[in-house]
Amino acid sequence: MGYYEDELDYEEMTERREMFADPGGHSALRAASKDNPRNLPCPTCHWPNRLTPADVSRGYQCDSCANAQERGMDIDYYEGDDE
Repeated sequence: MGYYEDELDYEEMTERREMFADPGGHSALRAASKDNPRNLPCPTCHWPNRLTPADVSRGYQCDSCANAQERGMDIDYYEGDDE
């Protein structure tokens, strides 16, 4: 038997992929949905609407900040209104 049959069935693998914003990509951020809206600011750069409650509960930052830190680049901090 293959991996899918031994460990996880196809349906479970599909559900796991669909929980990510960019399945198969480089992002760990969770997909936005009615129950998990992308309505929270990044704790690092403070740009609004970058994270979902599921992202925040895991201590994540936005993809832009994560990529900048991984590559040793400057972070683009939000300078807009706090409203």
